Amino acid sequence: MLQPATTSLFQAATSTFESLALLFPEPCSIEGAEFMPLAAAFSVTYHGAGNGRVVVGVTAGVLPALAENMLGSAAAPDQQMQRDALGELVNIVTGNVLPLINGAAAVFKLDAPTPAGDEPFRPRDGETQAAFTRLQMDEGEAILALFTQAGDPLHDDARAIALAGA
Repeated sequence: MLQPATTSLFQAATSTFESLALLFPEPCSIEGAEFMPLAAAFSVTYHGAGNGRVVVGVTAGVLPALAENMLGSAAAPDQQMQRDALGELVNIVTGNVLPLINGAAAVFKLDAPTPAGDEPFRPRDGETQAAFTRLQMDEGEAILALFTQAGDPLHDDARAIALAGA
């Protein structure tokens, strides 16, 4: 089940970057993604039919372009506005990916976006990475991950896949 979750995350992210920010991502290899220098990373935690979080991190060139395009600004907004734009983007990606994975009838509550910390793509206690993707745009790159917690239907599937690969 890891592949369908990754495919869904890629689809939700691509459509959100395109429609919200007028940035046009393409898939690229995830090799070395964990070493990519990020300008910012935000996460949105979700609860309900499943529990987990979605993380989006972007490189320096994407952050100002994202905010400029979302706000319709001719000049790069200040750093706080750029970070707010990324927070809104991760919120929308989360809202778009969960129905793709869990079905339209599943109900979730999304927490407000928060900075993802120093190691945004490392699972926290009780989490398993269910999906991971990397997007390349003219402006730079974005990395996205979906983490699930025990009790989320994807959690056990992703954990079994991770253990099989170990």
